[in-house]
Amino acid sequence: MNISKHRTKKMATILASLLLLAACSSNNGNSTQPSVTATANNTGSNSSGAAEESGDPVKIQIMANVLAADSPDNQKAFVEVLNKKLNVELDFLAPPASGYEEQLQLTLVSGELPDVIFFPSEQDEIFLNAVNDGAVIPLNDYLDQSSNLMKYSYERSWEALKTLRDGNVYGIPRTSITRYDGFFVRQDWMDNLGIEMPENNEFTVEEFTELLRKFTFDDPDGNKQNDTYGYGTYLNASKVLEPVLLSELGHLGWQNYGDGEYAYTLPEYDRNSDIYKNVLQYTRDAYKEGIIDPDSPINNVDAASDRFSRGITGVIRGFVGQVKSRQAKMQETNPKAELAYVTVKGPDGEVKGGVYGTGIWGVWAITSEAESPEKAVEVFDYLLSDEGWDLVSNGIENIHYKFEGGKKVYFDDASRGLYTLRSIVRRHDDPSFFMSPASYSEEDIQEALPAIQKSVDAAVSSLDQGYTPPAARQPNYMDYKLTWDELTTRMMLGDLPLEQLEQVRDDWYKNGGEQYMKEMNEFIQSSQ
Repeated sequence: MNISKHRTKKMATILASLLLLAACSSNNGNSTQPSVTATANNTGSNSSGAAEESGDPVKIQIMANVLAADSPDNQKAFVEVLNKKLNVELDFLAPPASGYEEQLQLTLVSGELPDVIFFPSEQDEIFLNAVNDGAVIPLNDYLDQSSNLMKYSYERSWEALKTLRDGNVYGIPRTSITRYDGFFVRQDWMDNLGIEMPENNEFTVEEFTELLRKFTFDDPDGNKQNDTYGYGTYLNASKVLEPVLLSELGHLGWQNYGDGEYAYTLPEYDRNSDIYKNVLQYTRDAYKEGIIDPDSPINNVDAASDRFSRGITGVIRGFVGQVKSRQAKMQETNPKAELAYVTVKGPDGEVKGGVYGTGIWGVWAITSEAESPEKAVEVFDYLLSDEGWDLVSNGIENIHYKFEGGKKVYFDDASRGLYTLRSIVRRHDDPSFFMSPASYSEEDIQEALPAIQKSVDAAVSSLDQGYTPPAARQPNYMDYKLTWDELTTRMMLGDLPLEQLEQVRDDWYKNGGEQYMKEMNEFIQSSQ
């Protein structure tokens, strides 16, 4: 399928600027990418219909930050298996990870496109521009024959990749398995204080709050010092304080909560609901009481994680699949440290967690230069087949592992290799993905899987699907969003009265929020 490319004066200007930048860079102006190529045979050929008819492998050039130029041999062996299985010659262009987006822009404006390009996000301007310029082609004709891609990707992911809203799908999703994350808790502190774990590790809000109090005031580490805090939160990337509880207080993202001005709303903007006010109130009260780490307003996520590891805080939010590895790391300095994983029940008595986005962790796009787009799509479809997924998940015998006594024993370098393979595709319904057999014992995996499945089952997808309304790009809206972030954080810290939320919300509507709500509701209604 050939799609004409539209190049504008603006693109030419960008190209000139980027080429100048590249000429000044450390690679002395050489924008040629190192590649990781594994050839099916020694003859090689150009990718074309004639090559397929003659039996020669179809060459598919892929630009991605997945396989590095210094990839271990087990990764190259994996590519070799694909080549032989599918009669292709995969050639991975591997720009430096730190400069991937710059190289991506250079490639797009040059007009010399590989067959497949990996884009970090379906919402990035660079991807949207590539679609609008015709550098990326629709895949509908090929997806009809791709049963594995359709079966193991979220429906909302395909909807999100209808970028131009013309019914065409412009990429293959690299799936992100959506889940609800609960909390890491110091089990040894609970034992020291005689605190019993509730049934199914599910706390009520009241029980959770009492746990934070005891971790703060009852000397849980037994050192006779007043040096611990119940919870550690942090400033997120937008410099907004992360609330302690969110979904646990009924905030499930964009939903139809009922009785609102709009059919669909986010609790932040709902003038007829107290959900967001309760979210702010809980964190405000906990901070005032002193059961939140007082350094939280200056910590980022890494600092909060470090203070938990050092035994300053006793609870942080995290992913259940990392309990074992997190505990092992803590035991390097504190052999007695033990972790448990808990959740907090919501207003209806159930464990639920609102999750945002499209279920996409990057996009594989086929370019207008691809001579065999159907073959490129076939590669990704095969990787999600039962046979392909087994290779992705478990590796290759005698390459990643060997059998000893009827059990797989993984080689020392297998972990990095399998991590890379699992960064190409994912099945949306296989949470075992999160625990590589090269990094965890079979016993650890089987122990963790029920809790991982529970976190997946508890996820409630926000209906916005990661959509950003045009109103959000208006200057007045963008300016007031910064004001909103500052004022709501100050409310959580007690610097402003919570009653001011009503005025802040009204001002948001006056600064583009009204149009934002209309556009978001139109989108959600169109996607239902």
